[in-house]
Amino acid sequence: MVRQIPDAVTRIRKLLMLSNTGRIRLEHVRIARKEFGLPDDFEYSVILKHPQYFRLFDAAETRNKYIELVEKDSSLGVCEIERVREIEYRQKGVDAEDIRFSFLVNFPPGFKIGKYYKIAVWKWQRLPYWSPYEDISRYDLRSLEAQKRMEKRAVAMIHELLNLTVEKKMTLERIAHFRMVMDLPKKLKEFILQHQGIFYVSTRGNYGRLHTVFLREAYKKGQLLVPNELYLARRKLGEMVLLSPKRAIVDKELTNSRREDFDDEWRHVEGGYIDHNIKTSNGEAASNVDGEPSDISSSENETFSEVDGEGGGSVK
Repeated sequence: MVRQIPDAVTRIRKLLMLSNTGRIRLEHVRIARKEFGLPDDFEYSVILKHPQYFRLFDAAETRNKYIELVEKDSSLGVCEIERVREIEYRQKGVDAEDIRFSFLVNFPPGFKIGKYYKIAVWKWQRLPYWSPYEDISRYDLRSLEAQKRMEKRAVAMIHELLNLTVEKKMTLERIAHFRMVMDLPKKLKEFILQHQGIFYVSTRGNYGRLHTVFLREAYKKGQLLVPNELYLARRKLGEMVLLSPKRAIVDKELTNSRREDFDDEWRHVEGGYIDHNIKTSNGEAASNVDGEPSDISSSENETFSEVDGEGGGSVK
């Protein structure tokens, strides 16, 4: 986890730069720490240990703790979608004006694209907007053109927020925690569903009450196109949990270094194999410590197949 600290510092710095005030409630970051790949003690190991980047204070009016950015770094103010556009331009020779403000759009299978809808998407792709990292306080936002730009900026904001996560996904409820500081629409779910070619909203988990927003372009055949070290470690652990106990091989280094953290169910390890049976109620996959469904489950594998959106085509 020590190796992940520099990445965690960068993620929080970029997250604070997305805020319209340069500050975010500590509790909101704590709730989403798993998505951002932060350690449980991030308040100390990431925030307090890097005073050159962050300041932690109690707001007098609300008595809530806030994380504040000490100084903005212009080198971090580049969105991931801008890097993608540069790749599209250099590798595929796409016209610069066509992709200057465009997003990668992959509609889900069976999504019918009519003539007028395709024209509307073409116009929307070329609509200018302000970067999520740009200070918009100096602009007059009352005009119709400004409102259209703000709507597209909200798409870019959610796009960048998902890119800051480890698995390029986040529950809708946790995205809503950042709605005010990131100038997102009030009816967030309806807004995201208007852009099905960019995002996918899954209702699997917690009996359909848990909404998870995926970034479509980040996935292919159920896997991240650019996996990171923490994502691969989580997948491996999930596969070990779901494998038959007699076939699951436990890494000796893992058992030697973290044996004290295992529950009583994991104490009887002989010859590198798990001898006991893992039982779950009603045949469902085991849940994680937060009471939420495991990230690696058969239902999520089905979700990934829908996230890919293969066969839906793309509009640029």
